[in-house]
Amino acid sequence: MYVLDRVFEAVLISLNVSVGSTLISLMISLPIGVMIGINSFYGRQFIVACIHALTSIPPVCAGLLVYLFISRTGPLGWTGILYTPIAMIIAQSIIIIPIMISLILKNIEEDFNSYREELISYGANFKNILILLIRNKITLYITIALIGFGRAISEYGAAAIVGGSIDHITRNVTASIALETSKGNLDVAIGLGSILIVISFILSFIINRRKIL
Repeated sequence: MYVLDRVFEAVLISLNVSVGSTLISLMISLPIGVMIGINSFYGRQFIVACIHALTSIPPVCAGLLVYLFISRTGPLGWTGILYTPIAMIIAQSIIIIPIMISLILKNIEEDFNSYREELISYGANFKNILILLIRNKITLYITIALIGFGRAISEYGAAAIVGGSIDHITRNVTASIALETSKGNLDVAIGLGSILIVISFILSFIINRRKIL
C-alpha cells in the first residue's frame, strides 16, 4: 500500500505540473505563433530561426536559466518559488513553448494564405483572425497541446534543478524513477517507468492517428 501511495503521488505531481505547463505554454504560443505567421516584418526570418533553434534547448539549460532567476540571489528570488511545482511549470514551459510555436508556424501560414484577401477586405483585426484560425483547426491545436504535454511529462533535468525532487511536493515520476533506481528498488522504478511509457504510447497513438502534423 505504501508503494502504491508513492507511485500515485508521483504520477499526480507529474500530471499537475505537466498539464499546468501545457496550458500556459499553449496560451502563450498561440497568439505569438499567429502573430508571426500572418505578418511580414523586418527580422522575421531571424526570429523564426531562433524559435526553431530553441526547440532543441537542453532541459538542464532551461532549468539552470530558471534557477538563476528565482534563486535567492536572482532577480526573482523574492518570489520564493524555488523548489516548488510553480518553478517546475515555468521550466517546462520554457522547453515546450518553442516547440508549440514552431508547430503552429508550420501550419498557420498555409491556412492563413487561403483566405488572406477575404479577411483583409472585411477589415478583420488580429483578434478576429486568431479566433477564426483556432476554430478552423481546433483539432490541430489540441494535437499540438498533446505533443507539448508529452514532452513535459517525460522531462527530468529542468524539473529536477528547480524542483529539487522534494518528497510529497516536487518529486514527480521521472525524479522518482531515478531515485528508486539508485536505491535499488527496481520494482518501483519499473512500475513508474511502465506508467510513463503507457502515457507516452497513448499520446503517440492519438497524435499519429489524427495525421494532421
